[in-house]
Amino acid sequence: MKYGHFAAIALLMGCSAAIAQSRASIHVNTAVRGAVVPATLHGIFFEEISHAGEGGLYAEMVQNRGFEDHCIPAGTQLKNGWLQPFPLKPHFMLNGQSSDWKMEWPLQSQWPAWHAEEKGNAKVQLSIVSDHPLHKATPHAMQVEVTDTDIRNEAALVNEGFWGMNITKGSPYRLSLFANGSKGYTGNVRVSLQTASGRVLADTTFAIATKANWKKYTAILTAKDTDRDARLVLSFQHSGTLLLDMVSLFPVHTFRDRPNGMRADLATLIKKMKPAFVRWPGGCYVEGITVESAPDWKTTLGPLEQRIPTYSPWGYWSSNGFGYHEYLQFCEDINAAALYVFNVGISCEYRSGTFIPDDSIAPVIQHALDAIEYAIGPVTSRWGKQRAANGHPAPFPLKYVEVGNEQHGPGYAKRYNRFYDAIHARYPRIGIIASMGIGDVNRHTLDSMQHTDIVDEHAYKDAGWSLRNFDHFDQYKRGHWQMYVGEYATNAGVGNGNLRAALSDAVYVMSMEKNGDLVNMSSYAPLLVNEHDVDWPVNLIHFNAAASFGRISYYALNMLNDYKATINFPVTTSIQTEATEQPKFAGGIGLATWDTEAAYKDIVVVQNKDTVYHSSSSTGLKEWLPVRGNWQQASGIIAQTVEGAQQLAVLKNHHFNAYTLTLKARKTGGVNAFIIPFAVKDTNTCLRAHIGSWLNSHAVFESLTDGYEVAGISNPVRLKSPLTSDHWYNIRLEVGNSEVKCYLEDTLLMTYQEPQKLFTIAGEDEKNGDIILKIVNAGEQPVNADIQLDGAQAVHPIAQVITLTADTPEAENSFDRPTAYMPHTTTIANAGAQFNWTVPPLSVNIIRLSLDKTVMHKLQAPDKLKR
Repeated sequence: MKYGHFAAIALLMGCSAAIAQSRASIHVNTAVRGAVVPATLHGIFFEEISHAGEGGLYAEMVQNRGFEDHCIPAGTQLKNGWLQPFPLKPHFMLNGQSSDWKMEWPLQSQWPAWHAEEKGNAKVQLSIVSDHPLHKATPHAMQVEVTDTDIRNEAALVNEGFWGMNITKGSPYRLSLFANGSKGYTGNVRVSLQTASGRVLADTTFAIATKANWKKYTAILTAKDTDRDARLVLSFQHSGTLLLDMVSLFPVHTFRDRPNGMRADLATLIKKMKPAFVRWPGGCYVEGITVESAPDWKTTLGPLEQRIPTYSPWGYWSSNGFGYHEYLQFCEDINAAALYVFNVGISCEYRSGTFIPDDSIAPVIQHALDAIEYAIGPVTSRWGKQRAANGHPAPFPLKYVEVGNEQHGPGYAKRYNRFYDAIHARYPRIGIIASMGIGDVNRHTLDSMQHTDIVDEHAYKDAGWSLRNFDHFDQYKRGHWQMYVGEYATNAGVGNGNLRAALSDAVYVMSMEKNGDLVNMSSYAPLLVNEHDVDWPVNLIHFNAAASFGRISYYALNMLNDYKATINFPVTTSIQTEATEQPKFAGGIGLATWDTEAAYKDIVVVQNKDTVYHSSSSTGLKEWLPVRGNWQQASGIIAQTVEGAQQLAVLKNHHFNAYTLTLKARKTGGVNAFIIPFAVKDTNTCLRAHIGSWLNSHAVFESLTDGYEVAGISNPVRLKSPLTSDHWYNIRLEVGNSEVKCYLEDTLLMTYQEPQKLFTIAGEDEKNGDIILKIVNAGEQPVNADIQLDGAQAVHPIAQVITLTADTPEAENSFDRPTAYMPHTTTIANAGAQFNWTVPPLSVNIIRLSLDKTVMHKLQAPDKLKR
C-alpha cells in the first residue's frame, strides 16, 4: 500500500500548547564601521535548463522550428535508446579511464513538436530530408508530400509550440517561414493560429513560388480571440511536395519590442530583480555532455537560419536564437553587467567528462579571447567589427568572465593558469573568476592557481543549513581574492519551494551581506523553470506558455537587494530562553531504512524513569505499522527486507515527550545502515537519526516531510569506519526537551539542537544616513525584540517596515495565486535609538530608520555657534 494511504492515520496523542512569545535583544553598534556592502552583491544566473530559454525567456513560440531536434549530439552515439560517448575517450578526472556515463534519449519522433493532420480524403506524408538544405548550419528540412486535397479535403502540418501557444486577443504575432517548391508543389499554403478544437484565431495565406530555391515568407497575424493553449497550423489545399524550414512565430511585443526578442513577462520579472550582473550560459550547459557538443558562441551569431543549435545537458536542443549577441544586449537592456562563462576544453564531470588535451588548448584560449573582443573590442578589431556589423558599434557591458563551470582540482587549476595569463595580459580590467567545483572554496584547487581575482563557491543546501551556519563566511581566512557565490538555493526539505526555503535563503544572503569584504557577488540558481520540464527541484521563477510567477524567495531576495545598506554595522542578537522549556521533539518513534535492509530488536522507551514501551512484551511487535517497504516480524525481531527509498514503520498510538530510546540494529544488506525516526507527527513527517548515511560513511540528523522529502538538519559527522553487516549494534537516543543525543555502542555520536531562529544584520545607507535593519524570524512564534542603536542620535520616531510573511512555512505562490505572498509596507511610531518591536513569526523584515532632521539641527547648533 502506498504511503499516502496512511497519511491521515492518527499516530499521536496529546494537545499542543498555546503559542508563546519569545524575547530577544538586538544591539547595533552604529559607532563602528564594518565591511562595505558591495553594489554587485545581487546578480542572476541564467542557464538553459528546464526550457528556461528555449520556450521560456526567448520568445520564439514554435518548438523545433528548424527541424533539427531529432539530431544526435556530437561526440555521441544512440544505442538501445541511450546516448553514449562515441568514440570512447578518457574522463578528465579519472586518470585516463573512460566514463560509463549514458543518458536516456527522450525523443520518439523524427520531428518533435510537429504532427500531420488529414481531413476527408486528403493524405499527407512527412519526412526529414537533407537533399536541399537551407543552410549548412541547418541541413535538414521538413518534406511535406500532399495528395488528394481540395478545398474540402485539407492536409495540415501542426506545431504544438512549447506545451501550447498563448494567443491573446488583439495582439500581433510575427510569422516567418522558408519554403521551397522545387519538388513540385504549386498553390497556396494557409497558415493559421487555431484552438485545439480547430477554431481559427488568426490566419494568412502564402502563394508558394515554383522556383527551385528557398524563399522567405512573412506576415503579421493579429488574434481575434484568446486561447492559452493554441497551435500553429499550416494547411495545404493543393497536392504536391513542399520543403519547409525555419518556421517561426514571435509576439511582436517582446521585451522592449525587439525582434527575435525576449518574452515580456519573464524579462520584466528579471529586470525587477535589479541584477548587478547576468551569469551566462551556465552551468552544466557550458560544459556539454561531451566536449564536442559544448556550446560555441561564434555559431550563435548572425541570421537565425545560419546558427547551429546546441544540445543542452538537460535533455533538449537550444536553437541559439538567444545567442551571445542577444545575451549581451539583454544585459544592456536591464542595466546589468555581463558575466560570460566559457568552456575550457572539458565536458561535464557528471556526464562524459571528455576533454581536449592540455597540449591542444591554445585554440580554446583564443576562442575565449575572441569572445571578449566581440563584446568590448574596438570596431577596428576583427570581432569588434563583427559586433558593429551586427548592429552594436558601442562596447557591451562585459565586466567578468569565468573560466569553466564547476571544474576543480590541480589539473583544472593548471589549465586555469594558462587562461588567466592570456586574458589578463590583454584585458587587465576584466574580472576573472575561478571555478571551485560543487561546494566550498577548497585548497585542493586553490593551491595550484598562480593568480586568483574571484573564486566561485556553489551552495545548494537544506532548509536549516543557513540557520546552523550563519557564521559560514565569517570563518573564511581573508586572502587576495574575493568570493562569488555563483549558485545557491535552499532546495532540500522544502518541496518545490516554500516560505521555509525563502527564510533560509534570506538568512544565507544576510550572512553574505555582513561579510561584504569577502563576498562580492551572488546569484540564485536555477532562475527559471517551465512547469512542463522540471529538471531541478526548486527554482525561482515558474512559468508555462501563458503565465509566470515568482516564488516567495524571489520577493525575499528582491527585498534584500532593494534595501541594501552601503556599509555594515556590528550587531549582537541575544535570545532569552524560556523559563519553562516545552518539549520540542514530542511525538512518536519509528524504524526506517534507505536503500538498505536492516533488522531491529530489543526496542525500549523509558520516560520519567518508567518503561513505557518494550518490544518484547506480548503486543510489542504487533503495535508497529508498516508504511513503506517489506517489514517482517519474527522471534522478537522486526526486519525490513528490501532496498528502496524511505522505507518506514511507525509505532502506533504512542506519544512521547522527553524520553530515552534504546534498541539493537543489524545491517543485512544495501549501501547505508540505520535510520531511527523520532518526533513522528504522521507517516509522512518526522525527524530522524541516520547512522550510516552517505554510503555508510557518515551520521546525520534529518527531517522527513511529504513522505520522501529528506533534508539534513545537522552538520554530518564522519564515522570512524563503515558499519558492518550481521553485527548487532547498540543504539541509544536521548530525546530531551531541547536536545537530542545519539549514541552508538554507548559512545556519543552526534547531538542535535534546534538552530537559532532570529537573525539580524544592520548598516547605513550613506547616501541619506538611514539605518537599515534586516531581521528574519524563521520560527513559528513572534519575538518581542528590544532594539538598541548604540551611538545613534536623532532617530526619527516614524520608521518604515517592509515585511514578507505567511501563516505557515509551507506557504508558496502558485499559478492560481501568483502574488499571494508579497512584501507589504507598514510603519512603526515608536522608533528611536532604543525601541521595542515584535518580529512576526515566519517573516523577513526590513526596518528603515531615518534621521530626525529637526533634532539633528538642534544637536548641531552649538557647534555652529562655537565656529
